[in-house]
Amino acid sequence: MGGSKTYPYGSTTAVRGHVLAALGVLKLATADQMHRLMAPGHRDNKAFRNAAWDLARHGLVVSEGSSRDGHKIWHLTPVGLDAADEVLGRPVGEMGGTARGAARSGAPHAMAVNETIIAITRTPATATRPVPRQPTPELVTIAAASGPTSLAKPVTDVPGIGWGGSWSTEVPLAAPSSRAGRAGVRADAVLTAPEAGVPVLFVEVDNCTEPPETLEAKFEKYLRYFRLTTKSSLGDD
Repeated sequence: MGGSKTYPYGSTTAVRGHVLAALGVLKLATADQMHRLMAPGHRDNKAFRNAAWDLARHGLVVSEGSSRDGHKIWHLTPVGLDAADEVLGRPVGEMGGTARGAARSGAPHAMAVNETIIAITRTPATATRPVPRQPTPELVTIAAASGPTSLAKPVTDVPGIGWGGSWSTEVPLAAPSSRAGRAGVRADAVLTAPEAGVPVLFVEVDNCTEPPETLEAKFEKYLRYFRLTTKSSLGDD
């Protein structure tokens, strides 16, 4: 493997940081997904596989199952959450739990959410750590307005938005209700990329496992959430 005694799989500090950051955002992910989200400029996902194995030796990540296409699914341990906090600069409470046990069934919904995030982000293929990009408003407008015609263009023509650290997953959005716990909705993913002209974007991913009535109820809850007002320090809405 050509590694050291501490990291026998030969992973680098940079790629280990990518893995911690990706799992801090996605909660569950394969090495291939982490590679494509964080640093697709690497020739393949081997560096990410090796980094995951090295981090596992130190008790920061663990794999408890595989995706339906046979790739190992990784998630953070409690110690790994603390390490991801340092990499992302994001409080552990904002990253949620460790998703323990979720990979045993193949986590098809989480895998679909990850693919959606990767498709929207479209991280540039550089081997260095991706940083928040500064696309022009014109490019963002083109990406948002491309609509059906985008299928006729190469996908590489469409710029991505944000970077891996612009995302959060499984985000609870509470709303007031007379029935506690029934008014809110949990967004599958939330993108915050004001530098790209996207102050906030809520993403729902459906694997065709929920009836139309459930999806309709989610939209109603989102609508209720967006209608909330809050008081400023001056007392205005």
